[in-house]
Amino acid sequence: MEIVHLDCDQMQTLPVESYIGDLAVLAPVYVEGGGDMTRVVTQGGEMWNDPRPVPVVLKGVARHFGVDLTAVRERYGDILGRRLHVPLPFAPRLTLVPVKMRLPRVQKDGTTGYVATHQIERVVPGRRTTSCTLHLRGGQKVACLQSGEFVVQQLRNARIVQTFYKETMNFGITVPL
Repeated sequence: MEIVHLDCDQMQTLPVESYIGDLAVLAPVYVEGGGDMTRVVTQGGEMWNDPRPVPVVLKGVARHFGVDLTAVRERYGDILGRRLHVPLPFAPRLTLVPVKMRLPRVQKDGTTGYVATHQIERVVPGRRTTSCTLHLRGGQKVACLQSGEFVVQQLRNARIVQTFYKETMNFGITVPL
């Protein structure tokens, strides 16, 4: 994962509650002397390296919203007809779309990061057919190791997932007791 124009030496473990309303990106990074970590980027451009890998931080996000990640992946994967790279809705204004952000150093290392769909302003194809850059609303640019076409399809899938999520959650409808 590469966030263009921004370096990050800061490392800290913050509770998800302290930044969840401002979350833009959870990206896998390798840090010399620290190993596999998560770079957390907020909408305002603040960033730090969380010493936990992306799946652990993502579980913290799910826990914050009281969501079972396996059930969410299954439910929305069935709707989309896919098992991998399923966008994850956590709240009406927070759906995280998975994209490949790095090459693994060892076989077990994760390559997937998550970007808040409402933060993606545009997708710019890369020089290679297997890369693109995501331009975020806060001015950040995030490099992806997947084609622009794939990411655009992921954003379409995210809109489908958001629609089903909102219908399922019955937002705005009161239920008599």
